[in-house]
Amino acid sequence: MRDQAEAPGNDMLSEENIAAWRLCAPSLRDAELSDGETLYRQGEEPGFLYCLMRGVVRLSHVAESGAQITLAIAGAGDLFGRVSPGRASAHAASAIGDACVLMFDPSDVARLLAKSPSFSSFLSAGLEASRERAERRLIDRQTKTVAARLIETLGELALAFGAPCPHGYSLEIRLTQQDIADLVHASRPVVTRIMNDLRRRGALDYRRDLICVNHVALQSLAKEKPADL
Repeated sequence: MRDQAEAPGNDMLSEENIAAWRLCAPSLRDAELSDGETLYRQGEEPGFLYCLMRGVVRLSHVAESGAQITLAIAGAGDLFGRVSPGRASAHAASAIGDACVLMFDPSDVARLLAKSPSFSSFLSAGLEASRERAERRLIDRQTKTVAARLIETLGELALAFGAPCPHGYSLEIRLTQQDIADLVHASRPVVTRIMNDLRRRGALDYRRDLICVNHVALQSLAKEKPADL
């Protein structure tokens, strides 16, 4: 999760590049998604490599207990799905609000990798960015407090998916406190307590079903290297 303007691969998703890729990949197409629409389910083999062009997609996993765990929130330029056939997905992918995805058939991925240097660079950058985000989350979980992880995550969400509001940024995606707890690898009661404290400190507010983030206040709190408030 990061500023969508800086999403790896976004500068490679020009109309010129996509038009060139279509010449090599006849099945390449884009699809409009409605709120809640599922691209693929857990346990299914994704039919395509997806690139999110617009909107937000939730990647989630249903545990044996039946609990649904939010693994990641994908933004513009992010890749998910499959590059090659033969493996079922351990997560599901569904749209939050309206979205648009570019869909690459695995056979076209192989063809593009052989014939298009721009696609090879795009795919490499996207997969590397995914690996780095997963690595950072693992390191943060082992080295930072829940409060520090929560503050950083809220700040990233605000920059990536927020719209300016009197408090700073309002998150234009509907996320529950359980979603946020999943993203920071913490229990919902702990996250709720910390978010309530952040609200008392003026770093958060709520408007209807949206979270408003005072990014300046969050940055100030982050510099304090907080314990679990």
